[in-house]
Amino acid sequence: MRRTFPIHGIIGMIALVVSWTLHLEKVEPFYSWFYCFAWWSYILAIDGVIFYRKGNSLILNRTKEFLLLIPWSVFIWLIFEAANLSLKNWYYITLPISTVERWLGYAVAYGTVLPGLFETTELLEAFGLFRHSRSRKIAPSTAAHVVLMILGIFCLASSVLSPYYFFPLIWVGFIFLLEPINYLWGGRSLLRDLEQGNPKKIYILLLGGLICGLLWELWNFWAYSKWVYTVPFFEEAKGFEMPCLGFLGFPPFAIECYVTYNFISLYRFNRSWEESSYRVNLEKRTRRVTAILTALFIFFFSILIFQAIDLHTVDSYEVRLSDAYWIDPKIRADMPKVGIANLNQLLLRTKSKKEREELALRLLVPNEELNRWLEKTELVRLKGLGIKNLRLLEGVNIHSITALASEDPNPLHEWMTYVYSEDSTPSKAKIRLWIREARRTIRGN
Repeated sequence: MRRTFPIHGIIGMIALVVSWTLHLEKVEPFYSWFYCFAWWSYILAIDGVIFYRKGNSLILNRTKEFLLLIPWSVFIWLIFEAANLSLKNWYYITLPISTVERWLGYAVAYGTVLPGLFETTELLEAFGLFRHSRSRKIAPSTAAHVVLMILGIFCLASSVLSPYYFFPLIWVGFIFLLEPINYLWGGRSLLRDLEQGNPKKIYILLLGGLICGLLWELWNFWAYSKWVYTVPFFEEAKGFEMPCLGFLGFPPFAIECYVTYNFISLYRFNRSWEESSYRVNLEKRTRRVTAILTALFIFFFSILIFQAIDLHTVDSYEVRLSDAYWIDPKIRADMPKVGIANLNQLLLRTKSKKEREELALRLLVPNEELNRWLEKTELVRLKGLGIKNLRLLEGVNIHSITALASEDPNPLHEWMTYVYSEDSTPSKAKIRLWIREARRTIRGN
């Protein structure tokens, strides 16, 4: 049967190319919001491919289920953000100063997690991957279910209570805890697939998780507002921003999301996003009061964790020209008159010695003074270091990338702890990351 490629898929493909191109040219809002543009474009594009392949897609044929995935995606990811308050495995840099814009960004970005994962797995299924996969049939006993649930509790508790050693277990804990419940309560269950000797869904999820992980890290690496990892033991070898071994966490994370959403679907009479289950038990409806209370719970939980992210996970905000206190206020006011509206333009317009001398002449400032301003500007933008951390480094007489690169992380952390307090001093992991980035920048120059 011939099908026309759906318009939303074409829009997604065009939007992905356009947003990437305009991001590289630093055109707003694509520069600051690139991650969100990239993911939603990707979701539209592959949903179009899925429909073209099999005549049924999540957006076109299961629209209600697609829309339900978005708030649940925010909720599920915020569970991991809450865990990260203890794990401290990642933090955010160069986020918008406006709370409204920042929180909208959280919602739009986190809302892509489940749609991105599930659309990717359905795309792989649409191309017939692992269609004929078979395995030995495994029938888990009741005791095995209990052991798995206890293991799940251990993984979640230990990762939060002793994160330095057990932090990876957060990415498998919900699998062990919730999958036996899904099986015993008659929901969609991967254990039941194994019982039938059909591992196809597991393979699809593992591969889909790895693909999405690569895309998460690729698009995050190029984004202006982004996250940075400070994972114990694995800070040196990285792919994009992610420690290389960290990519092993994405496949089980996909299974964890699938299992968790199947658990949520138990309370919707097993209706879910998949083609085989979105029309299950249509005669049964969730009570209106239950739906309203659930929506209110997700909303207030989101507000609570958004506030916690702002307080504990956001490390730096976008530095505007008006925030550059190290530049004379009168000169800052005159910079737009010479075509410099932000700090990025200031650095782009002063790459060569000739450009710096010309700008100094136009602004009527000594070359030495302009060079000091540029050093401080480069430092504040280094790996999203930001105003707060710049002031801390100034307090220990570090005013340039060159000075930072010459430091040793452990003595610098000890000295900053002595000058400030333990609570005010950046973590050793952050300081190591800054110094490593400063040295890389100097080598690149």
